[in-house]
Amino acid sequence: MTSMTKTSYENERIKREFFDHLKGGQGFAKSSVRVFAEAISQWQTFTDNEDFSTYNKSKAVAFTEWLSSRASKTDSGKVSLTTQYNYLRRIKKFFEWLSEQPTYKSKIVKSDIDFLRLSKKDARIARSGTTKKLPAFEDIKKIIESIDDKTEIAMRDKAMICFAFATGARISAIISLKMKSFDKNSMEIDQNPGDGVRTKNSKRILSTFFPIGWDVPKQCFVEWYEYLESKGFNGDDPIFPATLSSFTADKNNYSKEAISKDFWVGTGAARKIYEKRCINAGVPYFHPHSFRHLVVSILSKRRLTEEEKRAISLNLGHENVATTFGAYGYGSMSNEDAVKIVQKLTNNSSENKDQSILTDEEKMIIEKLMNRS
Repeated sequence: MTSMTKTSYENERIKREFFDHLKGGQGFAKSSVRVFAEAISQWQTFTDNEDFSTYNKSKAVAFTEWLSSRASKTDSGKVSLTTQYNYLRRIKKFFEWLSEQPTYKSKIVKSDIDFLRLSKKDARIARSGTTKKLPAFEDIKKIIESIDDKTEIAMRDKAMICFAFATGARISAIISLKMKSFDKNSMEIDQNPGDGVRTKNSKRILSTFFPIGWDVPKQCFVEWYEYLESKGFNGDDPIFPATLSSFTADKNNYSKEAISKDFWVGTGAARKIYEKRCINAGVPYFHPHSFRHLVVSILSKRRLTEEEKRAISLNLGHENVATTFGAYGYGSMSNEDAVKIVQKLTNNSSENKDQSILTDEEKMIIEKLMNRS
């Protein structure tokens, strides 16, 4: 075995051990392990697949510089700071684990691993992410009302978008729901991985419809569900089935009006439905996940108790309330919204007692702004 072949073999062997550690030891999903694999491959490309044991701080610094200047198919032509940040933190986790393994323990200096990092300024920018394009309530209403449900496909599309709006469920879960996942009597949705529902981190989520101030989405979904029952759909059949892919009897092309009893293979085709329906309604394309953010935004405007916030979080599959009302709620606030709230705060002076009082939501946003570093 040549030296290069031996190095490649050892690198792949230890990577497999690391991936097994992520899956078995830390419970990472396969999709999460894949993003670690992609990050490590960046390091291997940079080092021309050198032995991992040759890691040192000089290489870490050079890799960080290489990553920042590498060509990419983005608008800027370079790898975004967010992507750089995610690559580096995953590679760092890999080398931290590697430094504890018997063969590598004496070769990798732990303090050198800290050099896999962006500057504090760049890391702060990366963590802030990009401005999210979120729909307004009227946007979603326009999309739903624009769907003329004269065919099964249109009925399905309308029901799926209504369901996403009223429940905030993730697209991967929506397309894998089975008829038995929904209880018409209790109005509960059991997103159970044991039944094949694809939830994030294979977590079982018991949810229901949120009070979004409009009953049409829930009614539309229930009517669709009852329509499927009338067609003979059983417990293990999909609630949102794929389009019928067999050739029609009278035309030599694929049916565009009928559903099958098959599940979608992936989320790609379902996302296309969102895109198509947005275009038809004359509104910008809003990706499925933005519906979750809108639901939280609607609920955040209410005076919620801590118990209610916790219940909303659990319905969305979040363990931490801060995730729901941080990243999804107040965390997505724009600078313009912040300015308006601060101006409202200024108007609440002793000379202006007739001015409106800050809501709990606005008070939390002000506190968040004051605590930012």
